[in-house]
Amino acid sequence: MTVTVVIADDQTVVREGLRSMLSLFDTIDVLGVAASAESALDLVAETDPDVLLTDLRMPGIGGVEGIRRLRADGSRTAAVALTTYDDDTTIVEALDAGAVGFLNKDADPEAIEAAVLAAAGGRSMLDEKALRAVLAHERSAAPAAPTEAPDGLTEREVQVLGLIAQAMSNQQIAAHLVVGVSTVKTHVNHLLAKTACRDRAALVAYAYRHGLV
Repeated sequence: MTVTVVIADDQTVVREGLRSMLSLFDTIDVLGVAASAESALDLVAETDPDVLLTDLRMPGIGGVEGIRRLRADGSRTAAVALTTYDDDTTIVEALDAGAVGFLNKDADPEAIEAAVLAAAGGRSMLDEKALRAVLAHERSAAPAAPTEAPDGLTEREVQVLGLIAQAMSNQQIAAHLVVGVSTVKTHVNHLLAKTACRDRAALVAYAYRHGLV
């Protein structure tokens, strides 16, 4: 199935370059391009794309506010930020507004394609700097360790969550706890279900947010 995309960027060379590049992928169909967030929102309303690939610093309301309004309107379109501005504040603002992906414009074409496909599939994809920014933000805002685990997590699940936050694989966690890999996978699945997290990166952010690590 082909993923439909609208591109928003105020620089003609960039947006047309992105259109040409993404059109080379059989997995992506570019429905249109826009030079501002306002025009992008109108185009999204008209074409109902799977993904909006948007710059953040543009004239008018800008990309962050554009993403926020997209979410407020209840649009099914997922937003992926693609920008040269990747300081921690900008990253956190874009993700808080509702972006499900964040990439710097120097990302290679395959990474941009992967982020678009992930967003269309309901998954989040952040580049390395964005992930570090999220973890730093969650860590700074983390409360003191709770006396009781949130969301009904068991003591073992909290332990597994802590090991995930240490970037351990399922195999490494199994060896550390002296259990089978299948047992670890069961714990991870329970963690994803109880916390409503979509992936391991989200679990790490959850752990810091709730002061579990």
